[in-house]
Amino acid sequence: MSNILKVTTPVVGYDNNAVNNKQTPTQQTQDLSIKNQVDPGRVVRADGRTDSDGQQGKGISYESNFGNFVQSLRELPNLQEVMTRMLFGGMANMVESGIGKGTAADIQALFQMLQMNPDELNGFLKDAMAGANRLQGPLFDVLRQIMSETNSIDLKAGILDMLRRYNDMSSGKHLQQTIQDLLEQIEGRMFRNNRQELQQLASRLRPYSMEGSASNVQLLKEQIIPYLGSYISQTKDLGKIRDLISLLALNTSRLENGNVDKVAQSFQRLMDFPSFQKYFQGMSAAQFKDMLLNVDYEKAAGKMDWTDKLLNIMQAGVRGEAGLENKEDFVNMMRSMLINESVYMPVMHVMLPVILNGVPMYSEIWVDPDEESGNPGSNERGIKLLIKFDLKDVGFFDMMMYYEKGKMDMLIHYPEELAGHESDIRDNIRKIMNRNHLEVEYLAVEQGQVPIKVSAAFPKIFERRNAVNVTI
Repeated sequence: MSNILKVTTPVVGYDNNAVNNKQTPTQQTQDLSIKNQVDPGRVVRADGRTDSDGQQGKGISYESNFGNFVQSLRELPNLQEVMTRMLFGGMANMVESGIGKGTAADIQALFQMLQMNPDELNGFLKDAMAGANRLQGPLFDVLRQIMSETNSIDLKAGILDMLRRYNDMSSGKHLQQTIQDLLEQIEGRMFRNNRQELQQLASRLRPYSMEGSASNVQLLKEQIIPYLGSYISQTKDLGKIRDLISLLALNTSRLENGNVDKVAQSFQRLMDFPSFQKYFQGMSAAQFKDMLLNVDYEKAAGKMDWTDKLLNIMQAGVRGEAGLENKEDFVNMMRSMLINESVYMPVMHVMLPVILNGVPMYSEIWVDPDEESGNPGSNERGIKLLIKFDLKDVGFFDMMMYYEKGKMDMLIHYPEELAGHESDIRDNIRKIMNRNHLEVEYLAVEQGQVPIKVSAAFPKIFERRNAVNVTI
């Protein structure tokens, strides 16, 4: 296993790479050629106009959704810095300064939940990692195996279609709650008579159930959304309310896509493939549906009570209820969390705020469970991790690891406060690895100067097609 922890070629389209860096107009080479006005009604002479956008051949298009993600990642607020400040005293100061009773109670409850000892930390970490990946368990292990074995594009597309439907189905309760929240926001931006009519329609929505979601989708598609479309046509209100209606339509589409019968139908279509059928012999679509109906999706997703408290605190902070001076910190915290959970982020992300034996600690973990081996021509794959943690009164640590077949490569950056203990850190790391039956092939322990960037640890973030503009 080669050492893949060394810095290699700069990541394309990031930091100081001049090819893909988004330049200002004054930095770009100006095109002074004459361009005629576009007139489809007549033929004009040839000019310097092209049919492609200005980003053609220049790498990432920053007008695309992926380009926006890359730009956001570059400008990402430091979640670790904000969270450590909050955890190490910021939230306690908010309580003392006299914020709302509800938010103060949530902060105190959160701190109680985060109190633990090293043994409890082990279970806490396992639960957090389980919650970071919803698609886990024997069913998804089999689906991954089929995906790796088959060369059939149709079979792979069918499996991915079923997984998309499963994802929307398992989020159904959350989607309906989001829809109801959006309707309340829309009502608040309507005239009184129209608001009352919308409230009457919305009151007919039934409480969420997997088998009863179809009637709610029908009501939304046939009455509520058309009514809102008619309202926009009459009032010509093209402001915030139209954006809310677009979100309502999107979540309605996802709720419909996640109907349990449609998931079962996707499974039935996959049974036409022999390479799929051999793993699910004797299982019918009805049996598959019954299995889906008996799953506790919140438990399966590894939902943790402390996350609800943190989200309540963040919502209050974004609204300014934790003090206007703290609002920017909460906004940055939310932005960072959303970027790390983006569909374009190809690695798992977990955040772990804990109070370990009375000492506050904030940690973040990024995991790629399918990292390619560094050996040329090798098809071997392993697990790559980037771990960052900050201990109060100790300092900030960076750890980058690659695991493959019982062997480990490790790079550890320790804080300046531990400069005289480098050999102790090295010896104890080896003891921990030996105790867990892991062989350390490469171990680098050094004082940290600059934090390891996520993009440097996982360059695959940028390895995708990037010329297609899919902005809506």
